[in-house]
Parts: sequence; structure tokens; C-alpha cells
Amino acid sequence: MLDLSQLNFDFSALPRWVPFRSVRDLTPAPLASSAEETVVEGRDAELEEQTRAMLLALDLPGGAKLITVTWNSRLRSTAGYARYPAWAIELNPKLREFEGQVDRTLKHELAHLIAYHRSGRRRIEPHGKEWRQACVDLGIPDEKAHHRLPLPRNEVERKLTYACPACQTAVQRVRKFRRPTACLHCCNKHAGGRYDGRFRLVLKAQA
Repeated sequence: MLDLSQLNFDFSALPRWVPFRSVRDLTPAPLASSAEETVVEGRDAELEEQTRAMLLALDLPGGAKLITVTWNSRLRSTAGYARYPAWAIELNPKLREFEGQVDRTLKHELAHLIAYHRSGRRRIEPHGKEWRQACVDLGIPDEKAHHRLPLPRNEVERKLTYACPACQTAVQRVRKFRRPTACLHCCNKHAGGRYDGRFRLVLKAQA
């Protein structure tokens, strides 16, 4: 039989017991904060609510039901982007670094959606009179077509060349058109601003 009197137990190596005082003793220490602020991605409910209010004030309830506002970090040199008829606005998260530019860019892009909606099927210039009128309605009458914010430049080579079969106006593109696209100048001059297949842009060169 095992003689316990011959065994030696050394308790000095065991960790010291500390009595439990409160629930706070179980709370883990906070993680060290990152030097860089976390980039916000995805839809912004607060900005969407503001945008809906602006659309309702302009008697555009249909757009108010559809509008979405999203932060997109893939927008590098672009401050914002609007997609119609999806009624979608995308914003560059870096706008938050510049005072007043989130609201300004939001209205700039919303003006594009309003201009396209009001024009119906008629083709318009992206920053033409329809867009300028929408800017006035949104309270930014002196808005410029392009921003001057110090965002990183994103130079992309435009390897595709399209041309109008009527006036021979050349258009440089990075990607091919996804749908038939006609010369805006000729459509305005000969078709009342509506799409006319006679002036459909034709791919002439591809580097």
C-alpha cells in the first residue's frame, strides 16, 4: 500500500489566490484604440432620412420611397456617385474629413437624380440646366460641376474610342457601353433630346 507519509507536496509554485470582489473584476480590459478611425461602409439611415425629407419637400414621393445612401470606400478620387433610375447615392467616406462636404456632396448627387427624373426619357447633359435647376431647388445654387477636394487621383487609361456616325464626335471610354448610346449633341439637335439610333456611337478603336 502507498505510504502517504513519504510524499512531499510543494505548494509554493501554485498561483496566489486572490479573492473575488465584484462584477467589475470580471470585466476585460479595454482594447487599445486604433490610430486610424474605422472606415464606415454600407447604408446610412440618417442620411437617407434627410434625403427623403428633401425629396418630399420637392413633391417627389416616388423617389423618397426608393432613395438609398451608401458609404463606399472604393470611391477614391470621386466624392460621390448617383445611379438613376435606382435612386441610389454613393459617398466617399473621406468626405467626413472636410467640413460641410457630406451635405454638399449629398445634395450634388441628389440633384442628378432629380434632373434625370424630371427630364423623363429626354437626354440631358449631366451638369446641364436641368441639374443646375435641381441644385437651386436644393439650396446650393452656386454648386460646381466638379469638386476641388484633395482626394487621391485615380488615373485610368481610356483605351476605347467611340464616334458619332453623323458629326464624327469622338468619345473616349474606359469600358464598353452596356447599352446603346447615341451622340447627345445630335440627339438634342435632330431628335428633341430623345435617343435616336441614327446617332448611335460606334466603336472605332480599341488599344
